[in-house]
Amino acid sequence: MNPGTTQQQDLHQPLKAAIELELERLLPKTTMPPFDLHRAMHYALLTRGKRLRPLLTLFAAGDNNPSPDLLRIACVSELVHTASLILDDLPCMDDATLRRNRPCTHIAFSESTAILTAVALLNMAYGVIGGCRTLAPQTKIDIVTHLTQTVGSMGLVGGQIADLQNSLGNDRAASVRSVEQLYYHKTGVLFEFATVTGGRMRGLSGKKLTALSRFARAFGLLFQIRDDLLDQESSTEQAGKDVGQDADKATLLSLEPPQRLESTISRTLTMARQQLADAGLETSELQTLVDQSFAFELERPSAFAATS
Repeated sequence: MNPGTTQQQDLHQPLKAAIELELERLLPKTTMPPFDLHRAMHYALLTRGKRLRPLLTLFAAGDNNPSPDLLRIACVSELVHTASLILDDLPCMDDATLRRNRPCTHIAFSESTAILTAVALLNMAYGVIGGCRTLAPQTKIDIVTHLTQTVGSMGLVGGQIADLQNSLGNDRAASVRSVEQLYYHKTGVLFEFATVTGGRMRGLSGKKLTALSRFARAFGLLFQIRDDLLDQESSTEQAGKDVGQDADKATLLSLEPPQRLESTISRTLTMARQQLADAGLETSELQTLVDQSFAFELERPSAFAATS
């Protein structure tokens, strides 16, 4: 385990507690009909998780005492993330059985309920943005537009279908560049949305917002490499989810020898730090998060810990 993980969790616990409370507030009560749907929404969303995406929004916004609207905006990426996990786990997708140490939503309830739960959470994400009264109209438009791109065919949806079609048996000639692009659509776009949204809330624009976007892309690549290592080297109990799912897929682990992979990690860490400096945030919580999450693993990649 990363030696900084416990300290990181302690430092961020007040913000995480605020995020958890806000997520629960956003959900309809389980005592309201349709009961199964609302219970499934609570089940899927209010489970143990790092809440990394909301934290990225808050850190990019630079506010450790967030306003109600900023806190709600930070929760948007977690609503979308949870919806994507529910769909990713379905029998017609990855056919997973375990998520965050509990049965997947489609197993705990039913496939139809799981699909509708994902749709409801995704719909809620857009509603949360629209309901933030303190946001300037143009900021709302920018955030909603970015979210539609994040979810759509050039984002999470496109990443999911590319991942389903990703097979070493079908594409032995897969390139590192194409796999990194798949990683971006599958994972990086939501990190980018979460971080850039925080930058918008901070008032960043132009080159600084572009630099923050590039930072998020680098962060997403590091995160996906870690996730691949977790899938390859961890037990189900350690990961809290099914492992070995990527055995037949083209990944950076399958395409790059260890030394080159370490070089990719080192280069991407450098890029992330440089982009934060270009955004004027080199001393921010974002820099601390990068150092705590990934720097130790540069020395021992197999020590990557679960954070999904």
